[in-house]
Amino acid sequence: MDLMAGVEIKGDEAMIQVLAEFSKRNASHVKGILNLTIPLDESPVWILGQYLSQLGLSTESRRPMEDGQRIRYYRLNTEDVEFAQGDVYCSFTVLGRPIKRSLHL
Repeated sequence: MDLMAGVEIKGDEAMIQVLAEFSKRNASHVKGILNLTIPLDESPVWILGQYLSQLGLSTESRRPMEDGQRIRYYRLNTEDVEFAQGDVYCSFTVLGRPIKRSLHL
């Protein structure tokens, strides 16, 4: 929910670490359920990105200078979030007549 609200992460947050460790421990189950391969040598942010991709979401990053070092911050791609929070329009044809409906996600 924090990511959907625009919160940035660095990848060293406890929840991201726990997600990565759980995913690596249960890689065979993740593969069986989601058809997603979790390599044991991948970073927590990469693993999170794979799960987000399954949901149609992606991340974008920035690298500001802090104390003489560049730190990478990640957040959800704003266009993906807008799409996920907005209306989705479905167009279909019924008996030769075009129909357009709005589905709010």
